[in-house]
Amino acid sequence: MSLSPQEIASLAALGAPVLCVDTCTVLDVIRDITRETVMPSDVAAGLALLAAAETGSDLVVLMAEQVDLELTTHIEGVEQEASNGLTRFQSQAQRIHDVAVAYGARGLLQVQHIAGHVGRARKVLDRWKRVARPIPHNDSVASRAFRRVNAPRTPARKGKESMKDCVIVEAYIETAGQLRAAGLASPIVFASSNTKEYHAPNTTRLQNDIATDLSVVGVEYAPNFGAAKHLLDL
Repeated sequence: MSLSPQEIASLAALGAPVLCVDTCTVLDVIRDITRETVMPSDVAAGLALLAAAETGSDLVVLMAEQVDLELTTHIEGVEQEASNGLTRFQSQAQRIHDVAVAYGARGLLQVQHIAGHVGRARKVLDRWKRVARPIPHNDSVASRAFRRVNAPRTPARKGKESMKDCVIVEAYIETAGQLRAAGLASPIVFASSNTKEYHAPNTTRLQNDIATDLSVVGVEYAPNFGAAKHLLDL
C-alpha cells in the first residue's frame, strides 16, 4: 500500500511544501562534523526546515519506508564514526596546544564541550524521524524500481546494486504524482546528498533521465538542506 486517497487529499488541501528525504540526507545530521564538507549554513537550514515541519502546517516531510529501514541499519555505525572523529580532533587539538605551549604560547585549550555533539545530533535526527510521514512500500513501486534497475535509469547503473535507491525514488515519484493530481501546487523537493548517484559525472547537474522523471511530477532535486530550503521557498 501507499498513502491512502484520504491522506493524499488531506496533504493537498493543506497546501504546504513537501520535502522527500533520502537516507544519506537524514544521516548527514549525525555524521562526523570534522569533515570539511560540513557547513554551518547547511546545518542551520536543516534545523529551520525541521522547525517548520514541526509546526504541522508549514512543511510536510515524507520518508519512504526504505529510508526508515536503512536508518535503522546504519545509525549506530554512523554515530560511532562521528564519535571517533571527534575523539581524533580533540586529541589532535591537545597535541597542537601542547606543542604551542612548549614554544611559549599562553592560554587555555577549550574543546571539551564538543564531546557531547553526537548525542545532541542524535536527538535532532530522532526529531526528523518523528515528524516525517512514512510512505509504505507497495508492489507497483517495487515493480517500477525493478524496471528502473534493468533499464538502467538513475540512480541505477550497470554493474551496481541499486534496487533500494530505486525503490526510494519510485516511492516519491508516485506520491508526488498523486499529490499533483489532487491539486497540490506547492513545491515538492527530493533531497539527497548522495550526489554521485544523481549528478552527471564531474558536474553539479542532474542526470537527464532522473531530471525528466522528476519534472513530470513537478519535483525539484536538492543536494543538501540549504538548497532544499531555497527550493521550498522557506
